Amino acid sequence: MIKPERNVSSPTPYGVVGIAELTDPDSRDISIWWLGNAGFAINWHGRVLFIDPIIELEGDDPLASEIGLPLRGPLPLLARNVPRADLVLLTHDDGDHTGPRTAPELVARTNAVFVGTERTARKLREYGLADDRIVVVHYGDEVELAGLTIIPTPARHQEDEGHTVRGDCCGFILRGPGATIWHPDDTDLLEQHLAITGIDVLLLPIAPHVLGTHGGIRLCASTQARHIIPCHYGTYVSDVYWCTGDPEAVRAGVENAEERYHMAALGERWVVENRKPRIESP
Repeated sequence: MIKPERNVSSPTPYGVVGIAELTDPDSRDISIWWLGNAGFAINWHGRVLFIDPIIELEGDDPLASEIGLPLRGPLPLLARNVPRADLVLLTHDDGDHTGPRTAPELVARTNAVFVGTERTARKLREYGLADDRIVVVHYGDEVELAGLTIIPTPARHQEDEGHTVRGDCCGFILRGPGATIWHPDDTDLLEQHLAITGIDVLLLPIAPHVLGTHGGIRLCASTQARHIIPCHYGTYVSDVYWCTGDPEAVRAGVENAEERYHMAALGERWVVENRKPRIESP
């Protein structure tokens, strides 16, 4: 595996997600791209998935994000350029997860099915999405979509502040040919999380208001995930708490981090081959 070297105090390196690779219907790989913040794109043997994509702009400025914060660098992909998608998985309805411009673009430009909790579904209906393209999930469900098994996992997101109640937010375990992938969502570390094992790729939010450094390290240890890609950091020029995760601090506490812990740059393609990812620069 080839890994880029960089100073994480500097802006995250940026590339471009290749549309042809992302939407290749004949792909035999599982390819993963970090889109910034908590968002990912995946081509899973030809199926195109998004998790929490925030990939549109406010106006024409390439550094003006749709959520009102300046970007550290250009987005690797714009929703307006996505010609097809099978699934869009949304962990919760905050604007930095269910994008006010991204979601409507993907609704209009693709035939994707959108998956989330009832609270997220209400936001999608506001964006004009018909109910026949929404799948509402609850903890304990196992839903078969696009040839994958989708299992929502519990999430506790700023409940003490009254921002959400239990059931408003969820993570997603994705099981399919060749791999099991888990995105836990913006969540405190819960006892239920510590019982989850058998994860090949853990997409790990590390912002301090969610798992943070300590919770992220504990989850890496308890899941024994083969590979970890941190997220929810390094995307916006802001010292707002949810923008300030420290991926190096998490790395320092992860066993066998050299083999398991991968700080992705935007636009890089990570390919899971026989449960071992390789990196392909754009």
